[in-house]
Amino acid sequence: MRVPIRNTALNGQPLEGDGEILIGETVTEVVQAMKGVTLFPDQRDLEDYIDMVLRNAKMLSVVELTVRGDTPEKKAASFLDALIKHGHAEVQDDKSARIPIPAIVWRGIDAVRLSGLTNMLDRPVVARLAGELGYPDAARWIEEHPKEYAEGVFRGFIVDPQGGKS
Repeated sequence: MRVPIRNTALNGQPLEGDGEILIGETVTEVVQAMKGVTLFPDQRDLEDYIDMVLRNAKMLSVVELTVRGDTPEKKAASFLDALIKHGHAEVQDDKSARIPIPAIVWRGIDAVRLSGLTNMLDRPVVARLAGELGYPDAARWIEEHPKEYAEGVFRGFIVDPQGGKS
């Protein structure tokens, strides 16, 4: 799940285009990621963090968010739901954020990754190793698409049945 969290103006209004994009498999992971980028990461646990955000939102921005839940998971879900309801967050389809690539390219990239021979951020070495491991199409794609390769390393790749950008 991909969730942009918007920063808030002093009047409580969300600021378009200003904030963080958080990614997690579950709502709890997204809220944990939100906790990780805060100015106050020393809050002891997830529920303490949520309570701190609720207090600060009310005190600093006059935004009252109602959050319920008797477990950290339920409280995190209610918290994210309240942020979405007030326009401070939205859930985006993270599948569209992944970089579509042909299956043969994925096999080459994955072979290099599984080999453990280099850091996947070292694009020239990844391309060279893909060729050496028997994936010349992957090596060529990595060399010809440096931007897409870098985005895929950070956002993820998805095998495109149509072949992706070749």
